[in-house]
Amino acid sequence: MAPLADNRFIEIGRIGKPRGLEGVVRFMPNENFTDGLFEQAAILYLRNSRSDLVPARITDVQTEAKRNQQTFFVKFDMITGRSDAEAAMNRALFADRNDIENLLPPDQNADRNTVVGYTIWYNGKEFGEVLDIFENPAHPIIETRNTDGVGSLLIPMVEEYIEHTDHENHIVYCKNLNQLTDL
Repeated sequence: MAPLADNRFIEIGRIGKPRGLEGVVRFMPNENFTDGLFEQAAILYLRNSRSDLVPARITDVQTEAKRNQQTFFVKFDMITGRSDAEAAMNRALFADRNDIENLLPPDQNADRNTVVGYTIWYNGKEFGEVLDIFENPAHPIIETRNTDGVGSLLIPMVEEYIEHTDHENHIVYCKNLNQLTDL
């Protein structure tokens, strides 16, 4: 199955208020933003009013730390003045998924990419097999086939349902699956 074009990009945050008259904007990162992304990614993508992704090159990044929080002020080549910055306010900013995955630690990246074919264990017994992983803006979702061969289940890859992953034995240990099924 070919990946969808939308799966190539992942939202990393939103554009905030303008700062000054030169088109500098505040960047508000979300959980997908990774340290070093501004240095790694040559081009980011800004969603325009028609919901198209428009390439935006970073020309300058300034950071400020206040009260244990880091704030980013970014200058993009396509935002040339305050009026452009005000028009871009609250728009989503996207990065190429490969740029983000290259910055993830190997063990965190492994969970997302290598569990296809693993066995699912739940309540001390084999529950099923991982067929595929669907990328979702919030988190990946595992598609499983039940051991009995009848039916499948979509399991979000979050701490609520994934206890841990044993890469050596190719097992994903799950919990709370009763919340997703009629078990």
